[in-house]
Amino acid sequence: MVQSFLEAVRADTSVHAKLRGVTTAEGLAEVAKELGFDIPPAAIVKGFAQLLVDSSDSLAVRNFDNLGWDMGELLWAAKTWDQTD
Repeated sequence: MVQSFLEAVRADTSVHAKLRGVTTAEGLAEVAKELGFDIPPAAIVKGFAQLLVDSSDSLAVRNFDNLGWDMGELLWAAKTWDQTD
């Protein structure tokens, strides 16, 4: 489902500006809904993660790097990563 969502995003340039302002999984789910996808936020996050896990090492690194995270964002993620539910 996430792969189909990504294809729809590539095809519909009208949502690109909205996506630039999205900072949460919930926001991403709202954009997905506008494109006709009913994907819960957790499913989107896990879908992206699964795409990374299922890809080759070089593709996983390239797609991760394409996220454009700087070291401050990575440090913040490392410091705040929650492993409890």
